[in-house]
Amino acid sequence: MPRFVLWIWRVCAVHCAIGTAAYLHFLVTGSYRYLNWYFLILGTLFFLVTTAAEFFLALECRSGFDADEPMRMAWTFIALASLARFVAATLTSLDHWRLALTPGSTSSVLAVFLPMGLARAGEMIGGPLAMILLAVALNRVLSVQRRFGVLRGLTRTDWLLMGLIAVLMFGEAAMIVRYLGPPYSPPSLIRVILWMSDPLLALLLVQAVLIRRSSIRVGMGLVSQCWAMYVIAIVTTLAGDASIWAVGEGLLSEPLIALTWYIWFFAAAAFACAPAYQLAAMKLPLVHQSMWHKR
Repeated sequence: MPRFVLWIWRVCAVHCAIGTAAYLHFLVTGSYRYLNWYFLILGTLFFLVTTAAEFFLALECRSGFDADEPMRMAWTFIALASLARFVAATLTSLDHWRLALTPGSTSSVLAVFLPMGLARAGEMIGGPLAMILLAVALNRVLSVQRRFGVLRGLTRTDWLLMGLIAVLMFGEAAMIVRYLGPPYSPPSLIRVILWMSDPLLALLLVQAVLIRRSSIRVGMGLVSQCWAMYVIAIVTTLAGDASIWAVGEGLLSEPLIALTWYIWFFAAAAFACAPAYQLAAMKLPLVHQSMWHKR
């Protein structure tokens, strides 16, 4: 396992271990005190660290391709999508800390300086905007694979996964129809844009699965792991969205609702691991060359 990937999952494991202790305290006492502290402080810090690492690693991957290479443009858009997620994590963190109470006060000092709506802005930037940028990047990769004749279709397992995603799409569509039903109130533009998230995730999933299948067939081990991480990140994000839908439908108990919040940490870690695998693949020939010279 590449060094960067190993460190990302180590940090994720330590972070989730602390979160497990906070969750067990919640189960025993019913108090959200430590659980709120964990998500508002450590959780936001985790997202800041992983999205910053993702952006840095994506830039490193981009710099490994010459200006005339088609994959440079793909990694440019991947870096932009990573930057969008980092900006979203920053805005969400500021919004959380704006609401955090200071000792002896009823509001945070940041509440005086920071505007309302930072979290909603973060949702749009880290959601639909980041997904559109990533979709452009993956489409570029698919074009390169098609040009070299290595692009392959979906398997039966892939179609089964797509079917499950379609069920989720229908469920959320039904929820939107109920929202638009009587008494009718026109949705805001922001809400309409956020409704695009799951269709965009479904598109990203198809793209990432196709890229990974094609990479496996031509024997690109670390590179295929890069796209496998994108598949995992997208599926995990869809699982997080499905949990939000389930909460809205009243299908989950209170302990399960709190448990679903941890899904997003695994999605963030997987997104960060994807460029780490690509970077390891790009540095592998240099490592072999160095070992050869030492002999």
